[in-house]
Amino acid sequence: MSDTAETWKKRVASWRASGQTAEEFSEGQPWSPKTLRWWSSRLGRSAASKPPIVRVAQLVRSPAAERGAVIVEALDARVRVTVEAGAPADTVAAVLEILVRREAL
Repeated sequence: MSDTAETWKKRVASWRASGQTAEEFSEGQPWSPKTLRWWSSRLGRSAASKPPIVRVAQLVRSPAAERGAVIVEALDARVRVTVEAGAPADTVAAVLEILVRREAL
């Protein structure tokens, strides 16, 4: 996404969160309400053209879980990860990051 689109994405999100009309939100700004609505529409169309990402995971009960371990099963990727009790948080984060990157391929 270009810098311009990123800027407008933030503006549109702020506008939506404000609860104001396009006219109210644009007052005193260097853009018109028409431009704000156009970018809102454009960004909405580009988001709608991308297929949704569905991530499904569940925590699984097992004898290992009774010892303080956690099992995360990513159903759509057919992956099961057991995190033993006391595992360093950075290690767990690294494993989850690898799974997310793998899913994006």
